[in-house]
Amino acid sequence: MDKTGPIYHFPKADADLPITIPFIGINYCLPTYRNERKPAQLTVLAYVLAGQGNVRVDMSAYQPKQGDVFILRSGSYHEVMADPASTEPWTYIWFNIEGSWALNVLEAYRLLSTVVLSDAAVGHLFQQGIEWAETRTMEDMQSELHIIFMKIVVHLSLIRQKRQELLSPPVQKIKEYVDNQMLKPFYTDQLAAELGFSSKQLNRYFKNEIGTTIYSYLLDKKIASAKMMLMETGLTINQIADRLGYTDAHYFSNLFQKKTGLRPSVFRQTFQ
Repeated sequence: MDKTGPIYHFPKADADLPITIPFIGINYCLPTYRNERKPAQLTVLAYVLAGQGNVRVDMSAYQPKQGDVFILRSGSYHEVMADPASTEPWTYIWFNIEGSWALNVLEAYRLLSTVVLSDAAVGHLFQQGIEWAETRTMEDMQSELHIIFMKIVVHLSLIRQKRQELLSPPVQKIKEYVDNQMLKPFYTDQLAAELGFSSKQLNRYFKNEIGTTIYSYLLDKKIASAKMMLMETGLTINQIADRLGYTDAHYFSNLFQKKTGLRPSVFRQTFQ
């Protein structure tokens, strides 16, 4: 065994519920721990109690540490590994969430593109889920877990919002512009000219405060939106590409496969 820890199971009582949380638990990871889902049929919400690990969602890699929350969206490639160099064992509480409405909730609270939120003061809510799992009835937990899930999402959204308010004025302008351009073709040179910076300066400022390049930030948001449309609508690949600002559907399909490991058509078949 490359991990230990309690697992609590709550069978689905109502098949019509848009969101269910059938499993929660704690992972105490050995240095060799690794878990891979490709693509994942569920969303994972986790809080790191100790140590540091490695998380990959599609092509992006992160290193969540003690006090961080990580979100692994359904429909994405997930890889979770312990960090052998960590000075203490990687330990985290996790909730497994089923149902595509989990993505709708994350999108509504502007967390759909968030993978790691550092120093997130929500550990008490995760701990509450574990404590209740040990003391409450299975019937109670069916509803209580939904309440805890929503509390966590709201808290994370508020933390994210407050931190964005601390962004420097130039980066705030860049982010607002990029967010509004998500469904249109985007050209860094055009934005740089409008804001009075060079393209190099623009990317440096953005990466220093957001943690990623403008292109990667925008692409992650586009791919997340594409996944939602593939799972939730009957739009064709051409229509989805057009809505995301890509005039060449073949180029969009190649980009989608590069980020997710699947062609859009295969992704849709997997999640229908």
